[in-house]
Amino acid sequence: MPDDVEVLRAQNVKIGDAESSGDQKWLASALAPEFAFFRADGETFDDAGRFLQKVKASSPRNTEVESVEIIGNRAIVKCLVTQDTKKYHNLRLFVRYGESWLLLAWANEPI
Repeated sequence: MPDDVEVLRAQNVKIGDAESSGDQKWLASALAPEFAFFRADGETFDDAGRFLQKVKASSPRNTEVESVEIIGNRAIVKCLVTQDTKKYHNLRLFVRYGESWLLLAWANEPI
């Protein structure tokens, strides 16, 4: 059985894959009931509904997980996401909810 670090690493790669394929259904299942997203433009905040509405099939994303830090039932994942020639640093906050890790907050910025 995979440990929590492995699960969170895989889940973060899957987030990028789901964004690229436009898989709104899977992404919705990975989000906490309340969700906050700060976009790389440095100005836009999205909740789950606005985030999911903007998910459309696009060019592939490559997600490189830098670190996973688990603190009780919370986890902070840092990763680099590359799409085409653009690179973004992502900070993602997860909470353990039942048997799952749900994404509660996400902030990214270009690098």
